[in-house]
Amino acid sequence: MLSILKRPHPFIFNSGSILIPGIFTFILISLFRPLGFNSLPTTYVLAFALGLGLIASTMVWLTVKTFKLLFPKLMDEDLWTLGKEIMLIFTVLLVIVFTIFIIFLSIDVLDNDPVSLFRMVFVKTLLFSIFPILIMVLFEQYNYQRNQLKVANELSQKVKLEQKHTENMHSIVAENGQPVLHLKSDEILWAQSDGNYLELFYLESGEKVTKELIRNRLKNLVDQLPDETFFHCHKSYMINLNHIQKVQGNARNFEVVLRYGNIRIPVARSKSFELKEKINRSI
Repeated sequence: MLSILKRPHPFIFNSGSILIPGIFTFILISLFRPLGFNSLPTTYVLAFALGLGLIASTMVWLTVKTFKLLFPKLMDEDLWTLGKEIMLIFTVLLVIVFTIFIIFLSIDVLDNDPVSLFRMVFVKTLLFSIFPILIMVLFEQYNYQRNQLKVANELSQKVKLEQKHTENMHSIVAENGQPVLHLKSDEILWAQSDGNYLELFYLESGEKVTKELIRNRLKNLVDQLPDETFFHCHKSYMINLNHIQKVQGNARNFEVVLRYGNIRIPVARSKSFELKEKINRSI
């Protein structure tokens, strides 16, 4: 069960993410008249449905924005999982439940004591929402992953069409400006950050993968190298585009597999479009 919750999941937050809950709320209340609305005139029900629909959309937007502001690491799109998606959805539902409860309690629209009113709002909101939400989450993951796999396969085919070789020499320097290595472009494979250091992986004698620990930041290394060959694909990784063997996709982002090192390197969601542009431009 825990392994399922840790599965990658797309973080999708757009106009549809805000509007759909409001529209769903309006339709649900108009048709089924939960929360004691069955005794009210149709015009009142439609007015309440519209108001609660607006509240639902507003609470979705407000909750996500607040979480992003207060918990930026938790809300990292590149580390988003199915478990986090479910947690966020149920948090939004609870916010909506409390908001509706406070409104109903304030205007005294239903003849219930506070405890009974809260229980009714809580139970009926969850009962009417749980299955549509689960279906939406599973469909969202399936559809996004299918599209990711399709694009990844297309990029992999393009990578295989042509392999470029560049013999330009580069002097790799440490934070103090002292040269550490002198390497050709083709010899540099990838680099990854390690705190105030970076690990540079390169080919020694044309075939042996060797690691060099350098006191410098990854961004400084990226600035030293030409961006038509080297790509800062993730906050912790830089790759040599000419050494990509294939591109893989999951429900969250892309990964690149290099010809050497037997490693899968993540591509940040914010860098996905740039990766596609670079691969398409190089072919």
